[in-house]
Amino acid sequence: MSISTLFLFLLVLLVLVIVHEFGHFIVAKLTKMRVDEFAFGFPPRIFSVKKGETTYSFNSIPLGGYVAIWGENGSEEDKAQDGAKNHPRAFSNRPWWAQLLVLVAGVTMNMLLALFIFIGISFGDIQMSAEDETYGHLVENQYLMVVDSALDSPAYRAGIVAGSKLTEVKSAGKVANLSSTTSLVSFIGAHPNDSFNITYVDPTGALASTTIAAVYGIIPDKKAIGIAVERVGTLDTTVLQAIEIGAKRTYNITVLTLEGLSSLVKSAIKRESVMDSLSGPVGIARIVEQTSTYGYAAVLTLVAILSINLAIFNILPLPALDGGRMVVVIVETVIGKRIPFKYYSWVNMIGFSLLILLLIFVTINDISR
Repeated sequence: MSISTLFLFLLVLLVLVIVHEFGHFIVAKLTKMRVDEFAFGFPPRIFSVKKGETTYSFNSIPLGGYVAIWGENGSEEDKAQDGAKNHPRAFSNRPWWAQLLVLVAGVTMNMLLALFIFIGISFGDIQMSAEDETYGHLVENQYLMVVDSALDSPAYRAGIVAGSKLTEVKSAGKVANLSSTTSLVSFIGAHPNDSFNITYVDPTGALASTTIAAVYGIIPDKKAIGIAVERVGTLDTTVLQAIEIGAKRTYNITVLTLEGLSSLVKSAIKRESVMDSLSGPVGIARIVEQTSTYGYAAVLTLVAILSINLAIFNILPLPALDGGRMVVVIVETVIGKRIPFKYYSWVNMIGFSLLILLLIFVTINDISR
């Protein structure tokens, strides 16, 4: 991994963490809670600056961050500190709705970050599918683009990956009609035993040419070269159109993420291996490295997708996550009394330990891949 890739990965992580924790921070301030520390990373501390009542820290383990709110833990030591037990600015003494707002604020900020990114990259001269129900008829300068390339397929091994622009496909002395996806599929189907000379522009903008042959095993009962294509072009969007497209993309990615999480849970219940579906810091760094070759819009898209994933993960009702703490606040509100700290702390510690253990296993799996 190059120094530039490592820097970009840490920058992406910094943005995601700072945005999430800023949500907790600003809402805690707005709801009259005392914030003792705003930290990126986990200790040991590299440096810190104190402004007012809050210490702003930069720590050495860049795998997250935290906002320390006075009286949040509920321990006897925490309650006793500076009179937090009865002080109205302590987290546990604020109204239940204020506590929930603080806890959900991090997730909200991550979703807003994704929305703003998708709106931003949807404004101006953008790439758009000619098959889009709303804007397809406005798309200009259309061409066939590879939207998926099957792993280990002839096309993938030859370097034709997602994002490649097809400029010419020839076989047996004939040239394919690239005016539609169906015409290309028909052309490939008509030359199952001939080689294909394909000229394309890769995602970096470089012109390339390769010769491949169709094979069995990619789709049932017929030969294929292993690509899925779509007719795309350019669309000059207005601000309102960018907002609509950005909101739609945010919604679609959120739904896909939830569906993926659901499939993951179902696989785990069936005792099927799910490790290959997970990525830790090493895997994400590798994805950042690969994505950076496609340009700034691709990197911003990745940041938006990661931000949505972070939001959904944090809202899960699991110990050590925002969702788990929200469950505690709701239960305490319903029963009308505090859950003893010794029980909460044990559950929280077990949950945190399991998350660290999962992170270790995922990281080992990332390295092995």
